[in-house]
Amino acid sequence: MEIRQLRYFVVLAEELHFRRAARRLSISQPPLSSAIKQMEAELETPLFERNTKMVALTAAGRALYPEAVRTLAQFGLACAITRRTGSGGLGQLRLGYTGGMLLRGVPQMVRAFEAGQPGVEVSLREMASAEQAYAIAHRQLSGGFLHAAVLPPDLEAVTVQREPFVCCLPASHPLAGQRRISLKKLESESWILFGREISPSYFDAVIALATAAGFSPHIKHEVTHWLSAVILASMGAGVALVPRSFATSGIGNVRYLAISETAGQSLAHFAWRKDDDDPALLRFIRHARSWTPPPEPAGDPPAPLRTRPAATRRSDSPPAPRSRRRSTARSE
Repeated sequence: MEIRQLRYFVVLAEELHFRRAARRLSISQPPLSSAIKQMEAELETPLFERNTKMVALTAAGRALYPEAVRTLAQFGLACAITRRTGSGGLGQLRLGYTGGMLLRGVPQMVRAFEAGQPGVEVSLREMASAEQAYAIAHRQLSGGFLHAAVLPPDLEAVTVQREPFVCCLPASHPLAGQRRISLKKLESESWILFGREISPSYFDAVIALATAAGFSPHIKHEVTHWLSAVILASMGAGVALVPRSFATSGIGNVRYLAISETAGQSLAHFAWRKDDDDPALLRFIRHARSWTPPPEPAGDPPAPLRTRPAATRRSDSPPAPRSRRRSTARSE
């Protein structure tokens, strides 16, 4: 039995008149009569009582009618879903991201895409850049936001943000009062870096900047999270170079200083498989290409707020409420 025959049956059941039903279906009467006879033969039961004066549904026809209506509706829904999926209007994207991307506009980018494509669900998974590249290449992810400058040959990428590095120092550091610093002054410091196996592009960029300044950094601590580097710096464990957007992270006891030398660029990329033809992904790629990241802060990185010592508070003044900040260090 064909969908066409079910459609003919439903229209005839609603009209109970062959000529009107044929007109509604935009066909002549003989094909309609033939289709109904074929259905009755296949079902081995009459669906209509008909004579020269009237057409009426049999008990079998009355039983078939609501089921046929539901079947046609479900078939129509299946066709609509298929069309929307094929055009990218429906689907699911599983995207990777590094922890630092949370401060580089990725949540805003994803929200903007979902607002414009309500039929596409985007789920995020935090992974290091190297892990993302592997997962995308092996179709475990649709795409990912990462820092890797060199990708496997079967991946393609678009740069979604570029910003300068800044120096992250403990607030108690002797040079923390400055707004701009030469990296050469940090030659004797303990440095906090990503391991090269975690983020080769970041590691190489920092080493290149230090080398250009005339020294090789003493790497004391290796981290796997951007925020881990900032938190260690806030605890006086060393200094780090981070993307400028980290000046808005809200972590206390650190200063972010602009770099006097050429600060280099920290690049954020969105990567995907070259041969992936998922229409929803292709729509997201177009969105990523046209995305405008949040504006960078003007001038040098802002200095963190300094709290007044408790001893300077007047005895008759109520204590100021303490703000609690929570930060989670996520995978680079």
